[in-house]
Amino acid sequence: MQSSTSRLPASRPMEHRWGERVRLDCAARLAIGDTSCVEGRVRDASISGAWIDTVTKLPVYTAMNVLVSAGAGMRRRTVELPACVVRTGPRGVAVEWRDMGVATLVDLLQQAGAAAPDS
Repeated sequence: MQSSTSRLPASRPMEHRWGERVRLDCAARLAIGDTSCVEGRVRDASISGAWIDTVTKLPVYTAMNVLVSAGAGMRRRTVELPACVVRTGPRGVAVEWRDMGVATLVDLLQQAGAAAPDS
């Protein structure tokens, strides 16, 4: 009898996001606590979270408000999205939105080219 070992094929990391991931490149301010603000750039987002480039090291579970500007001209406004750090990397952090699919987030993603979510 011959023994054999099988090896599972290498897989990509599991995707935990809900909704379509949209590539972005917009400046963001990460408001942490009552007094601290950190600069960053939102590189991609979905209705469940985002990747934000930042040079500041933030621990997992850091609560924050992500402030981004949306719209153009007279319709330009600042959108505040409550979030929590769920993963860190050498160039930034992955955050999960505390309120997924809120109207301001959906509008921001649609402006960036995401498909409208199914109703």
